[in-house]
Amino acid sequence: MSVAGYPRERIESVLRKARFPDCYRIVPSRYGESPLGTIPADSRFCSRNAGYTVLYAAPDFATSFIETVVRDRFVHRSRRDVALSEIALRCWVGIRSQPETVLTLLDLRGDGCGRIGAPTDAVQARNHAAGRALAKAIYAQHTDIEGLLYASRLTGEDVYAVFDRGAGKLEAAETGTLTDHPDLPDVLERHGIGLVV
Repeated sequence: MSVAGYPRERIESVLRKARFPDCYRIVPSRYGESPLGTIPADSRFCSRNAGYTVLYAAPDFATSFIETVVRDRFVHRSRRDVALSEIALRCWVGIRSQPETVLTLLDLRGDGCGRIGAPTDAVQARNHAAGRALAKAIYAQHTDIEGLLYASRLTGEDVYAVFDRGAGKLEAAETGTLTDHPDLPDVLERHGIGLVV
């Protein structure tokens, strides 16, 4: 979409300058030594050839787990099992803002998309084309914006998508193996998910 599609006066109405809250990120264990690292990859707000990367994190551990591990894998399935080996190959990361820093975020929760003239598919659709187009335009045309804040379509809870230019304001507070996170049993029980060996 051209810059005319997202004029600054509309963008300003949904900008937030705020500290990044304590959040969770789930990554493959092989990246445990650089838990804030990102690589070009296909996701809701990025593609492999976008020219930037995005770090996703959620204040709610359950949302981070559902967004990363579960996704839509159980749609129309009677069994809701995940291999224990899949969980064991991941670690969780606690992320927070570096001291005295704030992020400039585009708030797409609620009526955010409508207020800037973006399609609601950008945050709600299983297909990520609209989200990628929106993020690419925002990244290129509004260079002060460091990320997006949106509601998970899977849980309704907040998710932060931080562009590479904002990730330097974050730090990893703690890490651990996903199988050992204290909230994991409750998440599995609530969502009726079994672990299979």
